[in-house]
Amino acid sequence: MSVIRTILGDIDASEAGVVDSHEHLIRIGGGEVIKEGEDYRLPSVEAAAEECERFIQYGGKTVVEMTPASLGRDIVKMLELNARVPNIHLIQTTGFQFSGVYDETCHWVMRYSVNQIADLLIAEIEEGIDEHDYMGPIVKRSKAKAGCIKIGTSYGFITEFEEKAIQAAAIASIETGALLNTHTSRGTMAMEQVDRFLSFGVRPDRIMLGHVQKNPDPWYHKKLASRGVSFSYDGGYRVKYWPDSDRADLIKQLIAAGYQKQITLATDSGKKSYLKAYGAGTGIDYDLSVFVPRLREEGVSEEAIEDMLVNNPARLFALEK
Repeated sequence: MSVIRTILGDIDASEAGVVDSHEHLIRIGGGEVIKEGEDYRLPSVEAAAEECERFIQYGGKTVVEMTPASLGRDIVKMLELNARVPNIHLIQTTGFQFSGVYDETCHWVMRYSVNQIADLLIAEIEEGIDEHDYMGPIVKRSKAKAGCIKIGTSYGFITEFEEKAIQAAAIASIETGALLNTHTSRGTMAMEQVDRFLSFGVRPDRIMLGHVQKNPDPWYHKKLASRGVSFSYDGGYRVKYWPDSDRADLIKQLIAAGYQKQITLATDSGKKSYLKAYGAGTGIDYDLSVFVPRLREEGVSEEAIEDMLVNNPARLFALEK
């Protein structure tokens, strides 16, 4: 049986249903809030519950919460959210964002060995997520376990902090079978992430690249897809960066090239201004309520939509050693 690890326990992968593969529901503080401002602080369980209920109304079933360690993640609030919305599956990540949102000199990633970092990631997947978000020094394991691993890289380069995080995440992924669900800054360094993971022995089907649609170059995406990795195409209605037509066209070109089985969808609504429950934005239901109907209008098949929303994430988020 292939299982997906949610914060309430393991489920059969076939139970995941429609999946939002990269989302932010709770972020109580941390480096992104300090660096980017209060728009990034998402403290309200009530608001998160409202977003999840709306996602369910449009057919959603599973949300992957991608706030990583030491960055305002709050597993206690996530468990409270799941109690309020019991008919949703929530997957919580462990791992790290790109280094610019941490203190790159004093953070424990820079002080610990790669194997020590890997052990901490493995413990969150196999034992339980730290209620104190690995802000230390006391670790209190919750009953909730992480279901995937995040790493991030900077815009156009990879820092020493990120190199260590990548290597540790690779070890943890191989040990646990957890998916590596990544952040690329504006779509850069995706190929370099893949190069490093493969060199450490990670299987391509354990790698999902995030935000690469911000570099909507079909040639680049086909080169990546040819290596066997997958994509989380996220961030709809970000018209200050690109129109939705770019993401739709990219999806259609990848499907036509034979890579339908390597695409998932997500909204990545990680700010108050992106969330209806905070009085603005498009909400985490945007792909289901707006973007997927658009894909249908533009001729994307139901088979492809079912793969992107259901079949592909069920396979990818299943723990596979």
